[in-house]
Amino acid sequence: MARRLSVTLAFFGHVLRDLLGTLAARMRRQYRRVVLGDETLAVGVDIFPFFERMTGVGWYEWNLLARLPHVDPAIELRLYAQTFAAPDEPPPPQLPTTLRTRFRFHHIPDGFMLPIRSTLTVLRAAVEPLLLFLDGNDVFFAPNFFVPRRHLAAVRALVPTVHDLAFLRLPDTVQHETLDNLRRHLPGVLHEADALIAVSDATAADLATLAGVTPRRVHVIHEGVDPAFTAGDAAQPAGLPPRYLLFVSTLEPRKNVVNLLEAFALAAAGGYPGDLVLVGRWGWRTEAAQEALERSPVRDRIHHLDYLDRKALSSVMRHAEALVFPSLLEGFGLPVVEAMACGIPVIVSRATSLPEVAGDAALYIDPSNPADIAAAVIRLAEDPLLAASLAAAGRERAARFSWDETARASAAVLRRAAGLPGRFADAYRV
Repeated sequence: MARRLSVTLAFFGHVLRDLLGTLAARMRRQYRRVVLGDETLAVGVDIFPFFERMTGVGWYEWNLLARLPHVDPAIELRLYAQTFAAPDEPPPPQLPTTLRTRFRFHHIPDGFMLPIRSTLTVLRAAVEPLLLFLDGNDVFFAPNFFVPRRHLAAVRALVPTVHDLAFLRLPDTVQHETLDNLRRHLPGVLHEADALIAVSDATAADLATLAGVTPRRVHVIHEGVDPAFTAGDAAQPAGLPPRYLLFVSTLEPRKNVVNLLEAFALAAAGGYPGDLVLVGRWGWRTEAAQEALERSPVRDRIHHLDYLDRKALSSVMRHAEALVFPSLLEGFGLPVVEAMACGIPVIVSRATSLPEVAGDAALYIDPSNPADIAAAVIRLAEDPLLAASLAAAGRERAARFSWDETARASAAVLRRAAGLPGRFADAYRV
């Protein structure tokens, strides 16, 4: 009993120390701001995308947060996910932290003597909002459209990133729960935001034409390329054929997997000798794609690898013959930049953001026409000079995408939304 009492009191002591320390830090920062003219920017950030297997949005946020404190040393990041956790809940994942980054996390310890669920309810309903309010952030950054309801107390000025408007442009390709959530909440976010970041001109145009957002409120900031995809050569991935085409993404309707599978069968019938490798988890509404995969006449030449970490994906990508990316809609298209950085040619849709990202370093196709996709595959396979030319152009173009530049422009937007002078240009396009 004595040990349980000690453990319980120690936990509440940590929480109290956090409350008092947060209040004191806010008062010190306010003094420095008002009296000394300090321009330190306190940025609250939603990091829930880090708590699942990361795809495009998660890697966008990871790379951006890793660079922000380096390009603007007067930025302080406060990372928000779940503040209080039960003893049986997992610890937080690895985070992109620096000396100017803080993540608050209180794990209720084993041996805690009060009812766990009741204690968590009180802590999350009363203490967590108080801590977030006392943080006194100058601006809140929402890298995935929304501010989670539990983080509203941390918000003063708001800057969300809008990756795409698929729910308006192609609503049939968006999961029903996600579609309903976006329709109910995104208009309010777009109206209340002090500034908006769009990851491409294509997304910015959709914000204007489909959502009625005034263009002057939108800052176009392109993404960068992860250094993992610019490193030296890697060994041939085990278990894969010597020659293959690559597709990378969550397998879901807007990624056009059914047409890709039909196109590969046509290319194989037309003489393409390699295989097809699909990298990505099965998403929602995949029945048609899974059926197309199982019924493909070249099923034995199609490999599905599910989710891969950055190192493994870089290796698989580096040894591919080409990336085939016939997506119907992309907000940016990070796998295209990563493939170009790896030095492989890319075959992409002439749709939405992809021409903006790939420029003249891609072979373009009509994503609605499997025969057109197949013809591009065969053309590339039969023309080594074209393949080499596209690979070289891709490397050159990918080298222009920089997370440092993304971070500088994002820092400028965050500063101006908070009413502080910006130090960099507030837009970045390659």
